[in-house]
Amino acid sequence: MTEEKRKFEDEEEKEEVLTFPQKLLKMFQRFGDLFFLNVYFTISCIPIITIGAAFTALYTVTNKMVNNEEGPIHQTYIKAFKENFKPATIIWLIDLAYIGMMVLEYIYCMGHTDQISKVLFILVGTEFFLFAFAFPLQFPLLARYDNTAGRTIFNSLLLAFSRPGIWFRIFFIWALPFALYYVSIKALIYTWYLWGLLFTAVFAYICSTFLAGFYEELEAPDDEDEEEA
Repeated sequence: MTEEKRKFEDEEEKEEVLTFPQKLLKMFQRFGDLFFLNVYFTISCIPIITIGAAFTALYTVTNKMVNNEEGPIHQTYIKAFKENFKPATIIWLIDLAYIGMMVLEYIYCMGHTDQISKVLFILVGTEFFLFAFAFPLQFPLLARYDNTAGRTIFNSLLLAFSRPGIWFRIFFIWALPFALYYVSIKALIYTWYLWGLLFTAVFAYICSTFLAGFYEELEAPDDEDEEEA
């Protein structure tokens, strides 16, 4: 039985091996999926207030893409957008309010030299530090797990501090292009429109590939407990 099982597994592995033209075709199919996914994302971001739900739906699809479970892109995206609209929008509004508060504090610091401005300057630095750690993981976690807005924000911050390697990869992926744009404004002029057509979905897909292993590790104990039960 063991030998037969091994033979059967070997045959399955052989069947899964793709030729170069098949790999090329699969790559173009994935490219097309990401293009249409990015278009859906861009359109659903237009009202501004829906950006949180759009990012959550985007990550929901890319998470499935990594595991080849996405199905029809538009159906998966729309379903995820609707299901996560409330918590994602709450998180997004909290983020906007938080950013607005930091901006106002920073403006006060730049226009005053009193003791309050010095305290606020330290406070703004602390607030920005916490935001930089929490923000990159909020919508990926909401796309994966059903949770309240507050719990998702807390979990993203907890994950960033407990797994800095995961946080840094996600943060670096999104921060790198903006750093390049800061160095060369021409790069922004030549590529800004690509964010509405492809780049956002590609970057989210790369993030999902990094997060896939973390999800498996995080969910493995639950699977083992169910098997023992």
